Amino acid sequence: MSDVVRAFDLVAGTYDDWYNHPQGRQVFEAELRAVDIHLPEEGIGIELGAGTGIFAEHLKRMRRTIVCLDPSKEMLKKAAERGVMSVLGSGETLPLRVGVLDFTYMVAVLEFLDEPAAVLNEIMKTAKKGAGLTILFINSESSWGELYRDIGSKGDPVFRHARLFTISEVENLFSVTGYEISGSAGTLTTQPGDMEVGAAIKEPGSETGVVVMRGFVSQPEAYATKLV
Repeated sequence: MSDVVRAFDLVAGTYDDWYNHPQGRQVFEAELRAVDIHLPEEGIGIELGAGTGIFAEHLKRMRRTIVCLDPSKEMLKKAAERGVMSVLGSGETLPLRVGVLDFTYMVAVLEFLDEPAAVLNEIMKTAKKGAGLTILFINSESSWGELYRDIGSKGDPVFRHARLFTISEVENLFSVTGYEISGSAGTLTTQPGDMEVGAAIKEPGSETGVVVMRGFVSQPEAYATKLV
């Protein structure tokens, strides 16, 4: 078991407490909306690194099926309690058939991947032609990025393992792994200390605390075995 998985196992019982906080609830709703608009209305997909399943619970639809995948058993126990389909596994070796998914997404997971490019290549193997990959990440160049770097430097059990990305770094990651960017948006436009959260969806930039980026692969078979 990796140190990252062990860290998430240890905090599983209290992980969702943040979303019950007045500010945390606003952050959740802003992030949820930003991800939702970048997902297809129907199809079968996975949330990679789904944790307790709180996003999947709110993003699933009558015609949009979401399976939660996470390497943390303790996190997935919480997801199962929510009634969402859950599978134990990691992004490096997805326990799925080739070419079965209509979409994949992850929320604040990129920051904890040892080999992000390898994971994106693995996701590509499971994708149907034209399937989308949506990633929400903490914007390293924002005030929220500064906050989480500071939290990590002070020994937070989870964020001490995080590596934050700039917008250009994620754009490059999409490019080198064969994904064409088809949309992006930012939100959390106020400072982390503000109790009223700026939840507007706008063009990504240094003032947006998180960014959502969506890409797709028109020819997944051309990249399925490529590792960067």
